[in-house]
Amino acid sequence: MNLRTFFPRFLWNLLLLTLAGCNLPALPAAQAASLTLTEPLDGAHYTLGELLPVRSQITFAQGAATVDLLANGQVIRSDHPNPALRSGSILQPWQPPQAGTYTLQTRALSASGVELQSAQVTIQVGDAVTPAAPTTDSEPSATPLPENSPMPSLTPSPTLGPPLATSRQDANCRFGPGQVYDITGALLAGQSAPIVGRNAATSWWVIQLPNAVTCWVWAEVVTVSGDTSQVPEIAPPPTPTPLPSPTPMVAAPLPLAPGGTLTCRSSVVLEWSPVTHPNGIDHYEWLVNGPAGSQTGQTTDLRVEIIVACKSDYTWQVRAVDGQGNAGPYSELKAFNIR
Repeated sequence: MNLRTFFPRFLWNLLLLTLAGCNLPALPAAQAASLTLTEPLDGAHYTLGELLPVRSQITFAQGAATVDLLANGQVIRSDHPNPALRSGSILQPWQPPQAGTYTLQTRALSASGVELQSAQVTIQVGDAVTPAAPTTDSEPSATPLPENSPMPSLTPSPTLGPPLATSRQDANCRFGPGQVYDITGALLAGQSAPIVGRNAATSWWVIQLPNAVTCWVWAEVVTVSGDTSQVPEIAPPPTPTPLPSPTPMVAAPLPLAPGGTLTCRSSVVLEWSPVTHPNGIDHYEWLVNGPAGSQTGQTTDLRVEIIVACKSDYTWQVRAVDGQGNAGPYSELKAFNIR
């Protein structure tokens, strides 16, 4: 059966519009975005001074350009994956400054400002407890050996092997003893590496990774075995000079109108939201695709009038250009049709 013959013309157009509306893009990607704080677990307890392994799992089609770690609502650490993380995990170790209850959460931001937040996790951090040594009023007297009894043989002390550091968790290995130094490698949970040095306080060990890279690992996240009495003290390298903060990317405007189906007319006005930037916004550039091809232009206003034709479909988008000539990404497509 010929559907055009069966349906009146206006019902045929309505059917085409309904089927076209079923194919709007981007909804599945938005539903797939997620940010999950997988470690530590909710209700976990830690000792004061322990380095917490904070790990998040990210699925983000637009890419996480910034990942913030928040404790009790305050940002305590920001990482900037390069390239932006679309799918995978990120480790953000953190050492609580004092005992207490902490509510942790992670937040991911795309370069265009889209935000994801994880569920909150509450942990308890307490002081380390050192058992008291037993006290006695006097030294115990030695039991005398029976006369003419043979002297007991002494068991020789076992010979300690070379010093090794075995990680109790996935741990970062850095250029120097502190979080101000860049990460140069990692010692995974259960993995061991030879110890070749230490700092003056023995709070950081210098280890040699399997790939021959030498780096510093925090003593609180490893178990040490072997003879460490001859491990040399190594002076830390100079503290790195912090790099200047990069200029943020120009955000994409939000297209506001028009959209949907409009009655027949000769022109429409495109409107979009304003964008701010430290360099200022010099102008906006718009792009329209229709039956006659593409129309482009620029304006310093937040709206522009364009010529349209009846019984035609259009899509349009807009982007901002800052005062230094840096253009941001185009906005999402917005569609309208003239009937």
